Amino acid sequence: MHPMLNIAIRAARKAGNHIAKSLENADKIESTLKGNNDFVTNVDKEAESLIIETIKASYPEHSVVAEESGLQEGKDSDVQWIIDPLDGTNNFVKGIPHFSVSIAVRMKGRTEVACVYDPMTNELFTATRGAGAQLNNSRIRVKQAKDLQGAIIATGFPFKQKQHSESYFKVMSSMFTEVADFRRQGSTNRCSSSPNDIETCASRFTPSVASVKRFKRRT
Repeated sequence: MHPMLNIAIRAARKAGNHIAKSLENADKIESTLKGNNDFVTNVDKEAESLIIETIKASYPEHSVVAEESGLQEGKDSDVQWIIDPLDGTNNFVKGIPHFSVSIAVRMKGRTEVACVYDPMTNELFTATRGAGAQLNNSRIRVKQAKDLQGAIIATGFPFKQKQHSESYFKVMSSMFTEVADFRRQGSTNRCSSSPNDIETCASRFTPSVASVKRFKRRT
């Protein structure tokens, strides 16, 4: 295993465990609105701090780009850790158990390793450039689908930019006659509850998801 992926997994699990445990004390979760339909909680920030602390313990000179704290420029600007500590914050705030921790490493502008961890199901998606993607150490492969017939599409809605709703739903409407169904579960990085359920994902992804989620069905 790539040494940086090993650290990413350690950080993701540590943050994920903290997030899951926080649900046991829901009254201590504090949420604020940081943008249009965009929430942040104290748990997001705590999870992010745990991730950065874990990374810096092994790679103190690397740069970090985190959702809540932004860019932390390190001495080595060629290596960037991209962090989304709690993707699916709206779900988390409302007690919907569908969210994830996402971490990727970019080297000279190319995403090289990534992981997405779902602490509620203990599912860990990992990927390394040139070595494919895995779910809990089992290889994930792309289904050789030739068209959208019978496919289930996972997507997200532009809930932060609703001015694009009309054009978005026109696309959705045109696709709906071709596919079996859509799924929208509120955590873009997680994308689906099981890789066997979803033929493809249609949305914008963080660099980590662009690496991890290049699958349509596990063999």
